[in-house]
Amino acid sequence: MPAYHSDLTAPNSIGNMALLPINTKFRGPAPPGDGSKDIIDEAIYFFKANIFFKNYEVKTPADRVLIYLTLYITECLKKLQRCTSKVQGAKDMQQLGIASFSIPERRASLSMLCMQSLQIGKKLIK
Repeated sequence: MPAYHSDLTAPNSIGNMALLPINTKFRGPAPPGDGSKDIIDEAIYFFKANIFFKNYEVKTPADRVLIYLTLYITECLKKLQRCTSKVQGAKDMQQLGIASFSIPERRASLSMLCMQSLQIGKKLIK
């Protein structure tokens, strides 16, 4: 059974990661969404199915964002598991949201996944 891939397409990408619209009222680097399904909705929807796959074939830059969000959701759930109250959970999620996100046991593979096109681009320029 293959893993679920993102249905979204992005006209722009940064460092081999798709710059996809997000449905939010806050300004940021991502373009504003139009109210339809965004990458965050997709990551939450496919989380339960994709978390069981050891290997994941990346077909589009949006798939890289989906993988990154899946790893981030996993980290959020690990933090929330240790919380004893809703207030403590909200504080921990706020701390995680402003902290630099990296997963130590997967740092090499995640950075290789995200920066693969940058390395290829540098070789083409030289």
